[in-house]
Amino acid sequence: MIRLLFLICWIAFFVDGLHFNGGSISWYPTDPSTNSSPVIVTIIQTYTWTLSAVNCDQNVPISTPSRVNENNNLTCIGNCSNSGNYANSIINILTDCISTSSPINLMKSEKSKNVTLDIDCLFTIAYQDSSWRSLANSAGVYWSIVSLINLRRRPDGLLNSSPISNVQSPQYVIVNQTTLIHIPTFDRNSQDHIRCRWANKSGFIYIYNSCFLFCSNEIFFFLVS
Repeated sequence: MIRLLFLICWIAFFVDGLHFNGGSISWYPTDPSTNSSPVIVTIIQTYTWTLSAVNCDQNVPISTPSRVNENNNLTCIGNCSNSGNYANSIINILTDCISTSSPINLMKSEKSKNVTLDIDCLFTIAYQDSSWRSLANSAGVYWSIVSLINLRRRPDGLLNSSPISNVQSPQYVIVNQTTLIHIPTFDRNSQDHIRCRWANKSGFIYIYNSCFLFCSNEIFFFLVS
């Protein structure tokens, strides 16, 4: 089975208080061999933040006094009619600080949370907000960190789980110089092959364009398998 790991870029607009640096959402069923439905699914959220703007603490980002109103939920954005009763167990985006780096002004947060979902559900969840850090070709961006939850049973009889990438966000490159960025990946379903591609705006599952207004004509990206 071929698995796809989606790289998401973001829609740009002007905002104040730019503090978000990217992240990922992954998931796995706690018992992939179960024949019972519903099942417990662990969702892992990992985000990076501007250290000078967000405190290293529990319940990031609302543990920063100026951000007490920034608690959001992971919301269903695609194929929600087959979300396996996710509406009854929606989780928030709060995570706990796990590391910091003062030299590059970054803080990393992470948290695992359990939800109960029906087998065979297939839907997309997302953390959507604004205030991405300033970039070379934009003053701020709107983000949509997306994950497709697919609890259909695999040919080997096990329930699916998501691929994982541990690539650090942001990645720095030198202007006018080609840079190769390695993207480490992992999948609990060891027989799966992971491929990277830009997400695209099509169908009812992948509804967010990977670059849209974000990428200018002066910046070029290529994915190499």
